[in-house]
Amino acid sequence: MSFNISDEIKRTFDLASLKHQAAKDFTSQEWKAYRKITLKFDDMRRFEQRTYEIEYKTRFEVARKRLVNKAGSKSKDFKHRWFGQDQFDKSAINRQAERNVRNSHYQLMAGIDKQEARETGQLLDTCKKQLELREKPKRDFSNASDRRGRNGLPKDRRQTRIRQQQR
Repeated sequence: MSFNISDEIKRTFDLASLKHQAAKDFTSQEWKAYRKITLKFDDMRRFEQRTYEIEYKTRFEVARKRLVNKAGSKSKDFKHRWFGQDQFDKSAINRQAERNVRNSHYQLMAGIDKQEARETGQLLDTCKKQLELREKPKRDFSNASDRRGRNGLPKDRRQTRIRQQQR
């Protein structure tokens, strides 16, 4: 899988919208849980970025060796050696190895973002349920104490009933 700008924008927007929603809806305990999640994933990102920078040369060498081995493997196309193609273009192999290393790092960081969005979403779902439970008595009271009719005008509680005489 290669870098896809639309996926990157979607993931960034989803994470930002979750963070915005969390900032306006959370209580102090929920905020602590949210901060714990964000700190955990920030630490993971920092660790992976540092590891990528430190091990870049080793990862590049492994990727290049894998590509060289793939290019040097016997093909099943049954062509004579002299009519085959030379698949050992050093600069092309180096560029492809570099692309592979960057792409694997990108996928790892994108996976961390997805995991953070999933955990934040789960926290938001549980917090919404608790918010609804906290708000239900307020809504019930406002409905019970609302003296307006369906059309918005105050309704008269003391309505007279017109009774017909029975004969």
